[in-house]
Amino acid sequence: MESLVEEIKRLDEKGEEGALEESEVVSRKLKFEELWRLLKAKDVFIVQRSRSSWLKDGDANTKFFHNCLKVRTSRNSIKALKYNDGWVVSPMEVRRKVVNYFTNYVADSRWERPTLDGVRFDCLSEGERGSLVEPFGVEEIEAVVRDSDGTNSPGRMALISPLSKNFGT
Repeated sequence: MESLVEEIKRLDEKGEEGALEESEVVSRKLKFEELWRLLKAKDVFIVQRSRSSWLKDGDANTKFFHNCLKVRTSRNSIKALKYNDGWVVSPMEVRRKVVNYFTNYVADSRWERPTLDGVRFDCLSEGERGSLVEPFGVEEIEAVVRDSDGTNSPGRMALISPLSKNFGT
């Protein structure tokens, strides 16, 4: 990969000095494509390696697990904040600026909340409400098991009772 990068760099420098020949332009493009393919393959390999490490050492109370937590915590933390023309780096000051910003943002914004006036909701009849607490029948259970392919949860339609046609689902 390093020789590929060096060859691309050499062609770039030659292109800056003067025009590249057509064959050199094609060669540079092919080398870039090959470099891109190698970098993507390297990324895939690294991801696969990290997943296998996670499967092996994942949630166990290991050094690997704690290093993963440290990296995630570091990545998710705000170390500095640009405020006006300067930077705030103190954790307490960063927190104060964030809290103040969102407090002011929420407090200043007066907006009318939507209401549900005039919206009609379908209601269940007494009989329909009673059927919601009945135990499952053997036929229902057999149908759900029969319709399942064994790798997924049963489809939504297999679990919905005939009542659903009243609600348009």
